[in-house]
Amino acid sequence: MSGFIDTHAHLAMLEHASLSEVLERAEQSQIEKMVTVSVDEKSWESNRKLAEAHSHVWYSLGLHPHEAKDWLECKPRFLSAYETAQKNQKCVALGEMGLDFYYNHSDRDVQLMCFEEQLTLAKQWNLPVIIHCRDAFKDTYELLRKVGLGPKGGVMHCFTGNKEQAKEAVDLGLMISFSGIVTFKTAQDLKEAAKSLSLSQMVIETDCPFLAPVPFRGKPNEPSLLPETAKVLADLKGVALEEIRERTSENASKLFSI
Repeated sequence: MSGFIDTHAHLAMLEHASLSEVLERAEQSQIEKMVTVSVDEKSWESNRKLAEAHSHVWYSLGLHPHEAKDWLECKPRFLSAYETAQKNQKCVALGEMGLDFYYNHSDRDVQLMCFEEQLTLAKQWNLPVIIHCRDAFKDTYELLRKVGLGPKGGVMHCFTGNKEQAKEAVDLGLMISFSGIVTFKTAQDLKEAAKSLSLSQMVIETDCPFLAPVPFRGKPNEPSLLPETAKVLADLKGVALEEIRERTSENASKLFSI
């Protein structure tokens, strides 16, 4: 029997408890594997070390749209970080990359350039992509159509759209990842999106330390809380929790080759 896979955690950001405590609680909650996701240059190294130290943790390399303004300056070091990653075989994706037109911490044109270049590298390196999209579905999908995905595809991380936007992502070759947001009472469109998808099209994540699911909302999130999201998906899909665990883990294993 396989355990859960947390497809998107920021383990290097956790400050509410020691990493050993977090990993112990994750094991108690049947979290079998985790992907710790990079967002900026500092996190490339911290996540690499974390993944190398723990056999059940993998990591990604990427630059978040908030940090896109730093892309041209840090790109040579990103390429170097990937060369290092090839030696340890623990880097399983590029991302978190994408567009965030809600905060606009980086100019839109800069975000688009940074996203496009990372997508192109993912194709060259045959890695799946982890995509951040906030208030930017139209531009995100247009760029994905322009550049195209590699054979490994990718995932819409922490999906917040409706069922039409979910279908468009799936048609482009992406998985849909559900976070604790799907447990929120206000997330009706997201719940309808979950109902509309096949189990073969979804994975689950915590996005910890952010977005703790109900009934832990407002507290620091961690991988051990992932089953709360799975329970809501099981209810929405009308299946047993065990089926959500098995199917989403199967999908995640295939997506990230872990």
